[in-house]
Amino acid sequence: MKTDIKVDGKGILNFLKSRKVVLENRSNEIIFDLQILWFLIAMVFLSGFIIVALVISLFLGCKISIVNTSQGFIDKDHLK
Repeated sequence: MKTDIKVDGKGILNFLKSRKVVLENRSNEIIFDLQILWFLIAMVFLSGFIIVALVISLFLGCKISIVNTSQGFIDKDHLK
């Protein structure tokens, strides 16, 4: 039995556009947020710098998370 696997390009693009990489410090203040699509494009050209920066920020106690923007991303700074 042979099964053809089809990949929906629009679904993948929608996934990459609807999620953000968020970097927060210890007091839950957002340092930066960037769509995964642009983050992956930046990783292609600046991979060494980005990896070193992420490792340093993790050692400093920052949190890296991926959030879904289609469910309504709420900026924590506005809740204060």
